[in-house]
Amino acid sequence: MFRTWSLLLMVLLGAPIAGWAQVSSPPSSAVNGGAGAQGEIEEEVSTGHLVVRVLDADSGEPLVGGTVRLQGQDRGGISDQDGLVRLRDLRVRNHSVVVERFGYMEAYREVEVREGETVELEVGLIPSPIHLSGVVVTGTGRERGPGEVYRPTTTLSGMELQRNLASSVPATLEAVPGFSSEFNGPAAARPSIRGMGGDRVLVLEDGQRTGDLYATASDHGVMVEPLSASRIEVVRGPAGLLYGANALGGVVNVIRDEIPRSLPASPGGVLGTHLESVRDGVGLGGVVKAPVGTFALRVEGTARSAGDTRTPDGPLERTDLTALSASAGVSWIRDWGFAGVSGRAYDSTYGVPGEFGGVLIPGGHPGGVDIEALRRSVRFRAAYLEPFWGFFDSAELDAGLTNYLHDEIEGLIGGRRVLGARFDQTTRQAGLILRHDHGLHDHEGPTLRAEGAYGIHLEDRELLTGGVSPGSRSAREWAVALYAFEDFRVSDFRLQAGARWDRREITPFRTDSLRVRTQQRRITKPVAARDFNTLSGSLALLWEPWSDWTLGVNLARSFRPPAIQELYSDGPHLADFSFDIGSPDLEAERGTGVDIFVRARRPDLNLEISAFRNQVDGYIYYAPSGETVLVSREGAPDRDTPVFEARGDDAVFLGAEGRIQWEAFRRVVVDVTASYTRAERRMEGDPLPFIPPLNGRAELRWEGEPFFASVGGSFTAAQNRVPRPVTIGDLTENPQEPTSGYGLLNAGVGWRSTLGGRTHTVTIQGRNLADRSYRDHLSRVKEVAPQPGRNVTLLYRLHF
Repeated sequence: MFRTWSLLLMVLLGAPIAGWAQVSSPPSSAVNGGAGAQGEIEEEVSTGHLVVRVLDADSGEPLVGGTVRLQGQDRGGISDQDGLVRLRDLRVRNHSVVVERFGYMEAYREVEVREGETVELEVGLIPSPIHLSGVVVTGTGRERGPGEVYRPTTTLSGMELQRNLASSVPATLEAVPGFSSEFNGPAAARPSIRGMGGDRVLVLEDGQRTGDLYATASDHGVMVEPLSASRIEVVRGPAGLLYGANALGGVVNVIRDEIPRSLPASPGGVLGTHLESVRDGVGLGGVVKAPVGTFALRVEGTARSAGDTRTPDGPLERTDLTALSASAGVSWIRDWGFAGVSGRAYDSTYGVPGEFGGVLIPGGHPGGVDIEALRRSVRFRAAYLEPFWGFFDSAELDAGLTNYLHDEIEGLIGGRRVLGARFDQTTRQAGLILRHDHGLHDHEGPTLRAEGAYGIHLEDRELLTGGVSPGSRSAREWAVALYAFEDFRVSDFRLQAGARWDRREITPFRTDSLRVRTQQRRITKPVAARDFNTLSGSLALLWEPWSDWTLGVNLARSFRPPAIQELYSDGPHLADFSFDIGSPDLEAERGTGVDIFVRARRPDLNLEISAFRNQVDGYIYYAPSGETVLVSREGAPDRDTPVFEARGDDAVFLGAEGRIQWEAFRRVVVDVTASYTRAERRMEGDPLPFIPPLNGRAELRWEGEPFFASVGGSFTAAQNRVPRPVTIGDLTENPQEPTSGYGLLNAGVGWRSTLGGRTHTVTIQGRNLADRSYRDHLSRVKEVAPQPGRNVTLLYRLHF
């Protein structure tokens, strides 16, 4: 009954957009027609034109290559030789204009477009060598300037994305404050934010869940190619009211605009190549966008190949990678908005190490494991971007279907593949969001300015498991959520209130009890279907006490229902070096968090420093039990595999993080980042496992034109706060060993220039240049193998 009503609700919510598009909008032919057609437009739609001139604020000279966009409308253009961008047939109303260019501080302007007139707007950009992120869409309900975001947020785009680009999304984000990567080989890495990983960090593509299995185990990588991303946004702390109550750690959103939202003026795109020495890795990719009548077309293709990873102590075998990705999207662009579809396929084969230098990783499979992953998805998105019902200013429908097939190959016997585990997951998701803006309403005198968003999200996930040892049972999960945001502004204060209701049903395909016999005891746990009703909320305040400075506080109450594998795991997961036992009676996590932060955004200074406390009741994690299971495999010797059991304990996370960019001298920038998290079980004071120690980076950059360079290093303190030894019978085990601190030397050079109307960028980066041998505390292989050694990367990008 619940699923039937959810499907019916999905259909009913999708219907208004089609109706609004048909009833409220004139055909595009009328927009471009003659006098008679124009008369019809004036009767139904009032329009005007806007010309933006982009200038250097110091010299007054026009700037070529500046990006002009209308905030929240996805219309814009690139400034020409005269610094001009012309936008025609805009609705008569106030528009928010965003102007950005490399080497300058972004600018925001409000402009009123009047009926039948051409309004001219001159924008002087202030030169700044500091990397300043532009608008933010993740977790905000609508596009916002970086100073208007209610949570600690980092955006990698443009040159900063190019400097940090790596072969995976987690590796690309390693310099982000509060971000860490759980390493199980370069391809088998998953994100951790503020010490929270797995299902507590949501990875999105253009705001929609990826549909892969990175959250279920450390050998499951993020099946997203960063080479073709236009930007990546990271929101730290509970930020998932738009996407799911389980985002206790944060959200990572890889933005590509796979379904075009506006019609490009002419064909264009990006071509690039990425080379890395530590793995003999090669990545190639490109994106092309083009107008085809009233349709916008986007085509993308990438390919990546890499060998085994070199470490200072020898090769880490079975860490090779091959990945191919392709996508195509097309949108029908109208004056009222757009409607489009896209399809994507991501095919990857990568290795997970089992030993190093002839020494078996504890719990690992001799010779390692090969993983074959195929992610296929289709998506539909439509938006009505004009006022309706006298209150709302836009409506957007987003729906997608993703199938993810994941095989873990443990070896060959007699030419036959040994399929250790197979996961076949199909995810269906759909959402509708309605936005309203105070600017649509007529008021006299000073009033409370308000804007907001309301939405619904539906999701159906079916996970089928198979193979010799899948480690978890098959199950189906249904979810529906309602959420709302309201933003208020009075003078120098901004307030946001948000709430989300979730209902989630999890039904296992087998309901016989979990039965596990370790070498120390027998375990039996009854199995049943579970359902959860949760209510999450947030309250955030921003205050601008001085120009360019913002103080903020964010309070959040969030819930996370247990995941399928946390409830129903009952077997070895050799690529994850563990034997996992779920707990079918787990309750939902309940988190209460507070963030306090300060921001400054000036041409010579950009900083964001935050402190947080997050108390999580019933925090779910796989605790090392100290027990072992004797695992037998054909063609391999029997071996003891450590047992990890899902449990829920009350925990508390405390920490701070921040980044400061300061122009100490002309074109010389000092860039410092630091993060610290302390997490423990509240009752016993026992540290939680896999919590990153104090870490950070310091860099000195020369931001010249056309050349730029940097030199600096990263540091990580020792992590001695590890869980206490576990005793069961006569056996005592250390669940996790302490890790020593280390420092790494990094440097880079680059060149950027515009030739023949095309922008070329070449970046060379060196990491761990001293080739130091070190262990990362979050690494799953650290007891045997070190992290990668010296790595020199070369990235070339052509924008045309």
